[in-house]
Amino acid sequence: MDDLSRRGFLKAGATTAAGLGLMMTAPRETDARTLRVVASSTDLVAIAHELGKDRVQGYSFFLGYQEPELWVDEVFPSWMLRAARADLFIRIGLFADVWADTVIEGARNPKIFPDGPGFVDASDAIEVLEVPTGRMDRSLGEIHLQGNPHYLLDPLNAKIVAATVLRGLIRASPADAEFFRKNAEDFSRRIDQATARWQMAGGPLRGKKLAAYHKTWSYLARRFGFEVVGYCEPKPGIEPSPADVRQLAETMTRERARLIIHAPVYSTRIPLAVAREVEKRTGQPVRVLMLPAHVGGVPEAKDYFALFDYLLDRLNEALR
Repeated sequence: MDDLSRRGFLKAGATTAAGLGLMMTAPRETDARTLRVVASSTDLVAIAHELGKDRVQGYSFFLGYQEPELWVDEVFPSWMLRAARADLFIRIGLFADVWADTVIEGARNPKIFPDGPGFVDASDAIEVLEVPTGRMDRSLGEIHLQGNPHYLLDPLNAKIVAATVLRGLIRASPADAEFFRKNAEDFSRRIDQATARWQMAGGPLRGKKLAAYHKTWSYLARRFGFEVVGYCEPKPGIEPSPADVRQLAETMTRERARLIIHAPVYSTRIPLAVAREVEKRTGQPVRVLMLPAHVGGVPEAKDYFALFDYLLDRLNEALR
């Protein structure tokens, strides 16, 4: 999987998502109280299930090892069919899922139109990081025009997202409002408990320096105190040049960073090239580590809580 080009991986992955996306939340006969929820990511489906339990049937257009923000090709008729039957459409927002506009328009389902009761932008109320300022053009790459959309890699942001999703669920099914509210309160309590545990587990990460492929990990780094000193992809969406590789190697050498992390969707080719360059300069080994950015990105990350257990375990192991 790591040897595929990014575009090739996405095209293969999208075919899988279109055909096998239901593996995460298999379809079943629904009763009148079951809400059909479609979402731009597995994380959003996971949160909807936390609040709705068996009264929610969730579906993500992508699998956990894929990256919705990188999808630039056509949408599939099966996606529009799913959205046409949906009671709720939850999107990432922040221009991370621009393809969703085509899905919503093609679905012709008034409930999920932007002004409809079943439309939810999960980024509402999020304190967004890295909102760009100044001149912006294509020479800068595919920058996040509204800021970094990977906000669910800070677990406390899940409480904010859950509150936004809760309002959507209540609009879709007012009769279940109390059920959804109780589950939301329980989810918030468990997030607080887990975050206290995660902060202790992530203590050794504070002050550590590493590199990454893409600006995927900014919220995780802020929450747990590690520093990303540079990126394999200095201009998002643009293939790094040999000069970019050398520059990142120089930065990692200067900052004494010996780890490069990347999400599953990115090839290891460039990180391994950087690692070899740093090793030549320092004589010390550099590790390249794949980390899931979404629920289901690896089998161990079966839910939102397991995702952070896995991330912190692997980072601690790599930086020990």
